[in-house]
Amino acid sequence: MRRLVDYAGLFPPASLPMEGAVRRYAAHLASADAWMLGRFVVPVERLGEFAESAVPLTNGGGDAWRLSALIGADAADAGAKIRGFNAEHRGRFVVDVVECRAFAPGSVGASIGALPGELRIFVELPLLDDPRRMLMEIRAAGAWAKMRTGGVTADAFPSAREVGRFIARASELLVPFKATAGLHHPLCGNYPLTYDDGAPHARMFGFLNIFAAAVFAQNRASERVLTEIVDEGDVGAFRFGDDELAWRGHTVTARQVASARGSLGLAFGSCSFQEPADGLRELGLL
Repeated sequence: MRRLVDYAGLFPPASLPMEGAVRRYAAHLASADAWMLGRFVVPVERLGEFAESAVPLTNGGGDAWRLSALIGADAADAGAKIRGFNAEHRGRFVVDVVECRAFAPGSVGASIGALPGELRIFVELPLLDDPRRMLMEIRAAGAWAKMRTGGVTADAFPSAREVGRFIARASELLVPFKATAGLHHPLCGNYPLTYDDGAPHARMFGFLNIFAAAVFAQNRASERVLTEIVDEGDVGAFRFGDDELAWRGHTVTARQVASARGSLGLAFGSCSFQEPADGLRELGLL
């Protein structure tokens, strides 16, 4: 789970103001759980606002904060803003990842061609009945994939079958991916959709389910098995050892887990970092 959680506190359901989100990220970086923490996710048009809030917290030196910038349709303008930001804040902050919204089929390469070549680019795509063609286009453009796994309403969640199929196709086509939205908890279950009192509940996916499925996908598990892993709600079905991960008779080694984390299931975005960490502790896994 190293660097698994990209912090997206600016986004729903947390929707924190910039200063609050930046301060929480700084606190998480200084915590014992910092090894699980990935990038700070920020819209490209708010990079200046981010710097204004974050510069006072980074005067002590240390490693540069890594950022993932969300961009819109104008990749050329976004690329210029990112280059300028990275040059101005060299050694303090670095945008090294870009996340793009879904593009029309056939337009991925042209849409991201104006972005700086040193950036890793995630392209969000809808969970189609078969995402193979869109994944092939993303791969041909030299980009990675982004899968939306929920939201703040029940209808924002795809089915376990759709998620299992996406992971299977991404593995087959060797397209690394990140997930976003709805993965606040380690295991699949019925949870409140927002932090509001009396918020409606819905079945939400667990991040352990998603990334365990990615590991087993890379080791040739069937699409049916992947869908069952994605939908698993019993923590006792998983066994985490020093040398292996097991799920209902299926086993992968720690080396295979590390390989899949480095080349397939890379990270997920969450508006809370504390909630995933607390969930792992409640299950006795951290």
